[in-house]
Amino acid sequence: MAQTASMRSTSSSPSAANSFVRAARQVATVLPQEPVEPPADDAKTTHPATARARARRLTLWLYPALLVALLTACAPTAVTRVTGDPGLPPSDPALAARGPFATTVDTGRLRSAFGCAVDYELHRPTGAAGRVTVVMAHGFLRGLATMRGWAEHLASHGVPTAVVGFCNSTPFDGHHDRNAADLRAVADAVRVPGGGVLYAGFSAGGLAALLAAARDPGAVARDPGAVAMLGLDAVDSGGGGRPGDGAPGLAAGATDLAVPALFLAAEPASCNANGNMLPVATRIASARVVRIPNATHCHFEDPYVPLCERLCGRVEPPEAAGAIRATIRALATAWVLTYAGPP
Repeated sequence: MAQTASMRSTSSSPSAANSFVRAARQVATVLPQEPVEPPADDAKTTHPATARARARRLTLWLYPALLVALLTACAPTAVTRVTGDPGLPPSDPALAARGPFATTVDTGRLRSAFGCAVDYELHRPTGAAGRVTVVMAHGFLRGLATMRGWAEHLASHGVPTAVVGFCNSTPFDGHHDRNAADLRAVADAVRVPGGGVLYAGFSAGGLAALLAAARDPGAVARDPGAVAMLGLDAVDSGGGGRPGDGAPGLAAGATDLAVPALFLAAEPASCNANGNMLPVATRIASARVVRIPNATHCHFEDPYVPLCERLCGRVEPPEAAGAIRATIRALATAWVLTYAGPP
């Protein structure tokens, strides 16, 4: 990898602000998504107890949203200023741009094995006949809209891509095992008949993608199962389902991953639990880890959310931040095309 950029980093975040950031990271990167409503046919006979449970669930989502809004407004933003050679790994600029294929999108919903409704979008390239489908996961308490840019981008390069909205996570338990199961369920629903799956995910979604890939080996020729995995600044979780809680990470149970994996990683910071996925990723024989110099956790979502900078830091000048995002997009696209590109 190229030498790390010559830079100077200035941060106005005192220890108290860092505590705010760590607390906010336990809740969400930015504001959480709205809870997914169950399908209409399930709502025909709503028992009063069910209504009360839904009200309690909505309250559990509301408090973290208010907390994150408060912390976002009050916490100073850490700023990294990059000067000279940014030290980014080499990549193909053409893969950072939109691809040559027009795309269409279909929406779907299925019932999680754990009772809630899983929404997804399937972005398809027009005129391409790939045999591998990407199934992509969003971060902790985010939503499928925060990864829609990735789905559109990969589909424009000829790869059908489904982005999944998790319904089992709460502010107090990520339920990453359940999310992995839901990824596999969506994969079964959208994969090309006889085709394989490339699981991908951002942040805690990267953990779900890793678990799904490790548990979807495929047993027969008509169902190859997982063919590869992509982690976008993936974050491990302890046994309690909370990033960085000090308990044994769930990812440790997937170090026997049998398919190729690429982990693109930001600089260690509070928003990615100080890079806690990297020790596990380096123990996976089939994995490659590439750190993106000066990148923040925010740079791995697409569309990019400037509000995320309030919690996870900002890179200046804007040209340097843009180059970081383009490098991430190009490296991820190259990896996906290696295993899932059109024949």
